[in-house]
Amino acid sequence: MRRRLLVIVCALVAGLIVALSVPLVRATAERAIQTSFIGRVQDSAWFADMAATALETGRTGRLKAAADRYTSLYDSQVVVVDDDREVVVAPLPVNLEEPQARSALLQALADRPAEQPSVVWPWEDRPFVQAEAVKRDGRVLGAVLIVSPTDRARSEVADHLALVVLGSLAALVIVLIAVATPVVRWVLRPVHELDRATHEVALGRLKTHVSDRVGAPELRRLANSFNAMADSMHASQEQQRAFVAQASHQLRNPLTALRLRVENLEEFVDDPRGLHELQCAVEEADRFGEMLDGLLEMARAEASEAERKPVDVSAVVAHRADAWQAAFDAEGVALTTRIPDGVRALSLPDCLDHTLDTLLDNALKFGDGAPVDVSVTHVPGGRGDDGAASPDSGRAAGAVHGVVEVTVRDRGSGLSAEELSQAGGRFWRSTRHQNVRGTGLGLALTRMLVEAGGGELRLAAARPHGLTATVRLPAAPEPPAIP
Repeated sequence: MRRRLLVIVCALVAGLIVALSVPLVRATAERAIQTSFIGRVQDSAWFADMAATALETGRTGRLKAAADRYTSLYDSQVVVVDDDREVVVAPLPVNLEEPQARSALLQALADRPAEQPSVVWPWEDRPFVQAEAVKRDGRVLGAVLIVSPTDRARSEVADHLALVVLGSLAALVIVLIAVATPVVRWVLRPVHELDRATHEVALGRLKTHVSDRVGAPELRRLANSFNAMADSMHASQEQQRAFVAQASHQLRNPLTALRLRVENLEEFVDDPRGLHELQCAVEEADRFGEMLDGLLEMARAEASEAERKPVDVSAVVAHRADAWQAAFDAEGVALTTRIPDGVRALSLPDCLDHTLDTLLDNALKFGDGAPVDVSVTHVPGGRGDDGAASPDSGRAAGAVHGVVEVTVRDRGSGLSAEELSQAGGRFWRSTRHQNVRGTGLGLALTRMLVEAGGGELRLAAARPHGLTATVRLPAAPEPPAIP
């Protein structure tokens, strides 16, 4: 929009400059023509006085000499004709049948005043043609025709035209830089504020507001409506979070009491099948409790408004891999790492720790005992493994610093294409893993935390088989060097 407004403003200013410049150039051209015309009228009148005596007496020597001298001095052609249009004096041959010369001679012989010539522009190459009647005692004896070049007048007009064009371009540039650009920026400032606020709301920051006291009335009404919409969305989200948190919290007490009562029934059940069912009921109660804990943790995470901070990704990944090494060794699963030093990213506090715990736990539980690889990669310039620029990295940290990718890859059976499209949803679990302990909230909570920090969680099939989980975080700027 800014570019379009600048184009419109420039077009209007250019139109105004042209509207003012054209009359100025035309007035200058007419003034130059008027000056030349007056000079030719005076010259033709002088020759007419001299030619009257020459035509009466028949002595034309002096007239010829004057015509020759005038032609050599002013590079003009002087022709004197009698009343029958017969040439009396002509230093240089002239085509009297040329339309402009013929018309001028006929007007002079008819004793009509000469018409002022039209404007001669630099790109035109036509001469001045001026004719004056030769009279004596009111009787027309002949006519004097002067044909002179217009080089000087055209050069003057061309110089003035060039000066006006250069001045107009300079004025246009000055107006564009000093007036149009600041005005357009001032006009679009409320729009840019709305765009920024909309972007913030899209990232989940529903408390974002814009000023409704600047800009045009329509933009102020739009800003007011935007603030009302953001408040409504924030209130609705807060109510949902509060309901989930309160419901999860309130259900824990009766669930704990129910679990205790079910456990107390054990001494009253003698049938082995009853004991088995009793144990299954206790396990379901524990699973229900884990689900409530996950809902509470998700509600707290959604309500969190922590700011992103630089995180030493290399140190965090190395620490969590070392913490999980014992669990992997106990299951006989190989865990390998490729972690370069000094990789930093922007993330919410403890987000990367929680994310790695979830991804490593899933790899251990659902990886079929296959080896698991953990790697850290810094991709400069905000480009990922697909070669496309990362919108999250560009938005969060700028394309200059790039993105940081933390990848957890297992070599198990992986997920099908349909399962990959559903993985990460709340309470979703693969039908092949229904008997594995879990609630289906781990990946959903992880994705929410990663995205809240401006990152991205990608799940993809590994080659030749297995699952690759990649966390992409905006790279943190390099800390200033200590002198």
